[in-house]
Amino acid sequence: MTTKFKLKGLTCEACVKLASKRLERLAGVENVIIKLATGETEIIANHEISDNEAELVLTGSGYSIVKK
Repeated sequence: MTTKFKLKGLTCEACVKLASKRLERLAGVENVIIKLATGETEIIANHEISDNEAELVLTGSGYSIVKK
């Protein structure tokens, strides 16, 4: 399954790496793709990842999900 959302707070490639590492901690995640310029994030996992799940692992990092 692919879950897509937008992240805010990303300012550099180090931010992208940190956010990716945190999101990769979620159970079942196979790949995380984050575009620095737009904040567009794609998580490929064996099940759907909810915004709440993603926000929990990003807590304290300075990055947050843009709510639609």
